[in-house]
Amino acid sequence: MPQPRLWAQSGIAGVLAVACYILAIALPWPETQLGTSSALIVVGAWPILSIVYSYGLYSYVAAERESAANRLAFVFSVVAFTTVLAMIVVQLAVGAGIGEITKGLDDQTSQALRRGLRMIDLGLDVAWDMLIGTALIFSGMAMHKRSGLGPGWAVPSAVLGTALIVLNAATFPWPPGDRGLFDIGPFIGLFVLALAARLGVLGARAARRLTTPA
Repeated sequence: MPQPRLWAQSGIAGVLAVACYILAIALPWPETQLGTSSALIVVGAWPILSIVYSYGLYSYVAAERESAANRLAFVFSVVAFTTVLAMIVVQLAVGAGIGEITKGLDDQTSQALRRGLRMIDLGLDVAWDMLIGTALIFSGMAMHKRSGLGPGWAVPSAVLGTALIVLNAATFPWPPGDRGLFDIGPFIGLFVLALAARLGVLGARAARRLTTPA
């Protein structure tokens, strides 16, 4: 059954999710309890709102053309954004507590501990990239024949997802950008922002058609 309000609202959620991510990395958060808590709420909203957006996209595609690819895209999206939420919490927790943890340690031991803890969120970062890359590939497959989306959205989704997986595998465990390769993350963010806005527009149009008398 068509759910145009869900599509419109989930599109808005997707736009807000990307906005939260941009704010989280652009704002200088103070190293206080208030700053840490505020950063957690803002950046944590990114994956949470993204799951809402992912469900709306799944619903929109399924309303016309349900498929295994569409269901798998949603499943991988949920797992991916759950993983990145875990990564965020680990990063913030280590950043907030590392000073107290390393108190009393000599400088060499302290630096070794910091590097070791850093590898945990780097590993989670790669897991997130692999999962969201897979979700983008399946999403591209699902959108290919969906009216309102089609190949113009499907092909970039699949290409970006594949590139993300390949680049991360090539430089594992280090981020591609740190090893002289292309950082495709910002382009994926822009693509998701555009797709979320498109979903919002499509949902609003469908809602108007349902409420306009024949």
